[in-house]
Amino acid sequence: MFKTLYIREIQNYLYSLRFQISLVIVILVFIIGTISFVSSFSDTDKNYAQYRSLQQSELTERAQNISRVATYFDTYIISPRDNGIIADCKESVLPNEFTYNAYNVYEFSVRHNSTNPLLKRSDSLTWVFILSMFLSFVALLFSFDAISGEKEDRTLALVFSNPVSRKSFLLSKLLSIVTVIVGMAIMGILVSLIILAFTGKVSLNANFFMEILCFVVVSLLFITIFASFGLLSSAITRYSNISLLVSLCFWLFSAVVIPNTAVFWANKLFPIPSSDKIAQIVDQEKEDINRNAPSGSWSTGMDPFYYRHELRANNQTNLMNAGKRHYDAYYQQMFEQFEKTRQFTLLSPIAQFEYINEAFLGGGYLRFKKNWNDLHTFQTQFLQWFKDIDAKDEKSPHWYNPVETYSTSKLPVAVDQIPRYQEQLAPFAERLEFIFGYLLVMVVMIAVFFGLCFYFFVRYDVR
Repeated sequence: MFKTLYIREIQNYLYSLRFQISLVIVILVFIIGTISFVSSFSDTDKNYAQYRSLQQSELTERAQNISRVATYFDTYIISPRDNGIIADCKESVLPNEFTYNAYNVYEFSVRHNSTNPLLKRSDSLTWVFILSMFLSFVALLFSFDAISGEKEDRTLALVFSNPVSRKSFLLSKLLSIVTVIVGMAIMGILVSLIILAFTGKVSLNANFFMEILCFVVVSLLFITIFASFGLLSSAITRYSNISLLVSLCFWLFSAVVIPNTAVFWANKLFPIPSSDKIAQIVDQEKEDINRNAPSGSWSTGMDPFYYRHELRANNQTNLMNAGKRHYDAYYQQMFEQFEKTRQFTLLSPIAQFEYINEAFLGGGYLRFKKNWNDLHTFQTQFLQWFKDIDAKDEKSPHWYNPVETYSTSKLPVAVDQIPRYQEQLAPFAERLEFIFGYLLVMVVMIAVFFGLCFYFFVRYDVR
């Protein structure tokens, strides 16, 4: 009997006008999103290749003086991801450029690769965005009247005059809706893959298809949440227009209210000082360092062993450490505030869906934070490499100045011997650990919504 109900419900949806219109829109949006991604990725990848080429040229020039290699304020820019068609992971608004040298990792910033950064949008028509903002709504559109509609038509009594359990009835409704919506998503993905294969801009390898499989599985849970809530709203109301209103409120709460109030609640619940306040503290401490520095700390001379170069190196190091101490602590506060805010936004299934995809794709905040930590490890190794070479130069006094070349080795070095930072993706085990909590929340939400739906439906008198 369950199989019969399930097949009947799917047929009803497939023949409905709402399915036909939704399918056309889904396919169209997937096509537009894929074409947009291919064009954007092509431009971004080209800009990144030019950046890497320019970096190599500049490094070749600096290699004539190893102290310039060590003290130069270099930048590392995160490369574009070719799996960004699945999810952009908000990387267009997250910091993607890091400034560092052998002595310190100084800061991070947002680098725009577009011609006009004023035209930069934070959201793209990726697969995650399409499911989050459109198919989640379609799931509610298919489910809001699944029960209340039958209440209005007075067909429930007819259904239950047959040997049909209420559990089988509800499950057939839920699974048929999820099947139809996920089926639409898969058709859109297939169209998108055909375009990607035709353009040849993305490597369609085994790893990419594994990421697609993970995306489909998570999408299944995501759609189930909205279908379950749609059924719940349909079960607790007698009229379809009321259940539609309840469903719409839930969608707005998930898609609009929580994401757009997250910054407000972060500042209220987890306040941190402003960047201007930290800059003032750092400037004040640097003034105190300069004021209390030994006389001649800013003197220079032609002789590398000029004794005041050591004073200058010490003063520059003290200034760097003053900024490093305050800014590193401030950045840690920023990370903690961001992570706590994410815990608040877990109330939204859309946020859960985005975070899970971000994790298994190795992008977004997880990618940024790993690069930030790995770059600090690299910087320590980079400095040790420089000191090892400098220690072998008898013409160097070995007074390490983090921003100037007065008092360390000026020997040339082969370009291929200079350490270069290379991004390492987070291990899959680490990503799974990151994902597990979000998956658990999604499963709990499904259980709560469907459990409540079953509870109210069982209590409903169909006569």
